[in-house]
Amino acid sequence: MESRLEKYIELPFKHYTPRKEHPDWEALNREAFILAKSILKHLTILDARQNLKLRKRRFLAIIKTFKNLVKNKIKMARGDHDFIPIFYIWTMTNACNFTCTYCSNHRGGKYPDLFKEGRTKILTTEQGKQLIKVMRDASAIYYCGGEPTLRKDLPELLDYSTKLNMFNMINTNGSLIGNLLLKPAYKNFLMHMDVLIISLDSLIPSKLASLYNVKETFAKNILRNILLLRILREFVPFKLTANTVITKETIDDSFDILDWCNDLGLTFSPVAMNHGCNPDLELVRDPTYLELVDAILERSRSGYPMIASTTMLDRLLHAKLERCYPAVFDHVDNDGGVYWPCKSYPGAVKINALAWNNVKEVHAAGSKLINPNHFHGKGAGKCNGDCAWMQDCVTEFYGNALVEGFFDGGLFKEIGGLLR
Repeated sequence: MESRLEKYIELPFKHYTPRKEHPDWEALNREAFILAKSILKHLTILDARQNLKLRKRRFLAIIKTFKNLVKNKIKMARGDHDFIPIFYIWTMTNACNFTCTYCSNHRGGKYPDLFKEGRTKILTTEQGKQLIKVMRDASAIYYCGGEPTLRKDLPELLDYSTKLNMFNMINTNGSLIGNLLLKPAYKNFLMHMDVLIISLDSLIPSKLASLYNVKETFAKNILRNILLLRILREFVPFKLTANTVITKETIDDSFDILDWCNDLGLTFSPVAMNHGCNPDLELVRDPTYLELVDAILERSRSGYPMIASTTMLDRLLHAKLERCYPAVFDHVDNDGGVYWPCKSYPGAVKINALAWNNVKEVHAAGSKLINPNHFHGKGAGKCNGDCAWMQDCVTEFYGNALVEGFFDGGLFKEIGGLLR
């Protein structure tokens, strides 16, 4: 184990150049190194038995994905856009220990504000398991919030989705994960996690603290915990991703994060800030932003790990999305309600997932209220939105693959990239 740790003593910076406002990376890395040693004493790490279980779960999730692809292609051919979702996003709680300046729940609200307003209802552990069971026809679950690590039953729910052979993803602010991994309940957490996404919008601790409205200590913890997870990834296989929301105020920071992630072998996940259902057109036309996008696409073409293909990133970051198929994924709220057909749509209805036995029944209930066929676009009975979120990009790419063919649409390549 010691020999495997030695490679992480130094940080291999090549593209990235530290600024005076940035932290002492050597000191932070030493903290991460010491914490990693403590965590590894009880963390479940990959061995032959665990490797077999991991491969079997991911294989079964992929088989389910391709079976659903065939079924959805048949649906598309007959003009039926009520697809079996490839994944669902579960807002486990509105509670959050941060109050990010750009925070949005896709409906104009900020999660901490919603929590303070009394929208605090969350599913119990047993109800959470019931939700996972109802939604099991989807291949993947995306745990998010608010801040999902505030839920004490997160490891138990993750264990349950793993037993149902789900592909597991989580989006977290990353401030708590280092201390949580020291707890016995979290010994299997990383083994069951396939994609771990941490929000990162600056490498300047004081600016990060200002963006998130937290003490600078929390901001430094995020950076340390990313370095920690980079080390732990040596012993437990998961995809570590930094999600950067680009705003007019953080374009320069995003250049640094791109370099930093590329040097450390972290997957970079950039997205331009949206205002409700619309992209920030002033931002996406900004010359410096366009320089950043060019740099991101060039790194992607050069083989550096990105959350999506160069083609998908190009369409996402330039806000060039033309079609969206909202039923490709479901957005489940903290109370177990599925926004139908789309969370960003102001007229969306909520379908109580716990009232039904499976996804097919949930979607059938929603379709009786709002027809999802050809829902995206302008005009009466349509969403009238121009969203440019990553999720919308996924729906477009998936829908195009159903029309053009799996190989012509590049879908296999996208799925393979997610699993790497």
